[in-house]
Amino acid sequence: MPFTFSKVNAVFRAVRMSRQRDAKAARLAALEESNSLLQSQTRQLENQKNEAKELAHELALTNEELRAAISEAKKAWAAADSANRSKAEFLAVMSHELRTPLNSIGGYVDLLEMELHGPLTEAQRSDLNRIRRGQQHLLGIINDILNFTRLEATEVAFDILEVPLRALVADLDGVVDSLARAKSLGYECESPPPGIFVLTDPDKLRQILINLLSNAVKFTPEGGSIRVFTTIAGNIASINVQDTGPGIPRDKQQAIFEPFVQLDRALTRTTEGTGLGLAISRGMARGMGADIVVSSEPGQGSTFTLSVPIIARRPTPGANSRIVVGR
Repeated sequence: MPFTFSKVNAVFRAVRMSRQRDAKAARLAALEESNSLLQSQTRQLENQKNEAKELAHELALTNEELRAAISEAKKAWAAADSANRSKAEFLAVMSHELRTPLNSIGGYVDLLEMELHGPLTEAQRSDLNRIRRGQQHLLGIINDILNFTRLEATEVAFDILEVPLRALVADLDGVVDSLARAKSLGYECESPPPGIFVLTDPDKLRQILINLLSNAVKFTPEGGSIRVFTTIAGNIASINVQDTGPGIPRDKQQAIFEPFVQLDRALTRTTEGTGLGLAISRGMARGMGADIVVSSEPGQGSTFTLSVPIIARRPTPGANSRIVVGR
């Protein structure tokens, strides 16, 4: 068959049409694949949407439960606060009602000791002394309970001042000397370095130290000793009250700062107290930026340390002084 241009053109057209059909088929296959992928992604999005709805519903329920729990907690806190205030008010009223007859008892004891109604025998004076000790003990218990209640209710006001530490510690000697002598205890007080000023409430700090020293006298057996000394580290002055008492086991050293705790029940038959002294002392200390810790070993005595922030140092001439009271 002779070769003609028309046949060539027909071949080219056939090839071109074949390529166009292949290209269309490829595009169609690609579109179908894309459509399948889009459908799969749509199903995934739908599932995620449903999961998000379920999660939102759960969160709504959780938020509702949380709001209910917060509401109940607020109600419980308000009830506890109201109960705490009612307790404080009750104890304040009761302390007043109890103080009145106790003070009357003390007044009548004073009158009898003055022998206004006639002379007293030695036995009668001894009985009056017992009555006075009982009256003072009951007043001390009432004061401890009232002070602890005020601390719990955060009703204690602090008068924070810049106080010379050396003068404050020196004031303790007049209180402790007689207590130590009465029990045949050795007492040694080393004055703090001069020129140290602490930021504290002086009356409450003095009360804390007297509590610590009274405990040391109370629980140190006759013939023992008590030592007061101060250490300075950075901006903290630590006043240490060291005794030669029975000591405290390590696992009980935090418990003694809890209210109404006395570790040795046998001691409660011979030593008076409510078990509130250390709880009150630590509460007051922390309320004015100080703190109390204890270091002790059974049979080796105890050291209670009151740490107070130093506000200023004003060096003055003079060496440390030391007061020693013999047994």
